Amino acid sequence: MRGVLLDVVSPGIQKVDSFTLRTDDGQELHFSTTPDFNQGVAHLMTPGHMRQHVALGDPVEVTYRDQNGSLVALSATDVSSP
Repeated sequence: MRGVLLDVVSPGIQKVDSFTLRTDDGQELHFSTTPDFNQGVAHLMTPGHMRQHVALGDPVEVTYRDQNGSLVALSATDVSSP
């Protein structure tokens, strides 16, 4: 799912607890994260990097699962410019 980040919640500089994404079609969705959020991705999406996306409005691509009606993010990655 692609969109721009509106908010990032983290307890420190390494772990993301949750974030809010506005999708390309205008939906605002809240995601919690898995304990292994972003494991195995080429470019680690730290809380600081995610906040940079909030400030600049740069889009991200989120891979997630629906867990009993809650959205759980597995990873978030930068979206390449066209």
